[in-house]
Amino acid sequence: MNALHTAPAANIVDASAGLIAHGIAKSFLSGSVRTTVLDGISLQVHPGELTLISGPSGCGKSTLLSVLSGLQRPDQGRVSALGADLGALGLRALEAFRLHHTGFVFQGFNLFPALTAAEQVALPLHYLGLSRADSRARALAALDEVGMARRAHLRPAELSGGEKQRVAIARALAKQPALLFADEPTSSLDAANGQIVIDILHSIARRHRTLVLCVSHDPRLIGHADRLLTMEDGRILSDRRDPGADLPLPLVPGRDDPTP
Repeated sequence: MNALHTAPAANIVDASAGLIAHGIAKSFLSGSVRTTVLDGISLQVHPGELTLISGPSGCGKSTLLSVLSGLQRPDQGRVSALGADLGALGLRALEAFRLHHTGFVFQGFNLFPALTAAEQVALPLHYLGLSRADSRARALAALDEVGMARRAHLRPAELSGGEKQRVAIARALAKQPALLFADEPTSSLDAANGQIVIDILHSIARRHRTLVLCVSHDPRLIGHADRLLTMEDGRILSDRRDPGADLPLPLVPGRDDPTP
């Protein structure tokens, strides 16, 4: 069995519950001016799908992602993730929840210059209590899944932008998260690498039944999402599901072993 699937994620309350938000509101104060960023948003996001939140810069999509992932608390409303009420968790419990159940992918990759790709991916696994050997095995399995097994020994300076983002995805994937959040994952990539990254995220959702929630204003992503939520001025204007969402999962270009 692939090492990526051997250790179940710990303490998941209900992975099938996905994400549920009720009446989420968030505003920020700048001097004497209060700006509403999220205005009473309610939605449910499901596992096994790539859900894309799209909209112009400043519409509130990154703030919504931050609230849904537990990085920020809403001013009003409630977020339930995997059956757990995030607002009822204390700071340490919330940090433990994110450590065990969530993965994050950012525009800037957030890689350490001195570490190899394999070391980047293995690093968070030590905090989960895995041994050095198990961490490396799971890291290599994740790198293989994103087509980077043959580049595992290289450091960030030796990788292209698309390869760095694939390492960042592998780092999130190696934790076997039930929830994977991606904030503008393709905005700094060319068309070919952007296509690879979105195909990988789509494949992770289907292959592992992971809830993948991505925010982006990149129009290239729209045709690849199972579900598209369009935001403007802190509200969700439309909610569209791809009628072909149940088609077989796409293969990841460049993957060393393209078999499921």
